[in-house]
Amino acid sequence: MVVKTVTVKDRVPPAFLIPPPSNWSKPGGPATVGDFVERGDVNGSARNVCAMRLAKVSEWDKQ
Repeated sequence: MVVKTVTVKDRVPPAFLIPPPSNWSKPGGPATVGDFVERGDVNGSARNVCAMRLAKVSEWDKQ
């Protein structure tokens, strides 16, 4: 009896590799209340961490 072992690597779905949008910024900073509404509740450092994690996942997926 001959047994052949094949390793199949799972891939990350492409939808998970879409980078997050950039941090909101406006020259001179927010000037009106509408600027805060447009900005929403964006936390720059959390978005940067998300981008770094996404880069690591993307790097792992290429291996």
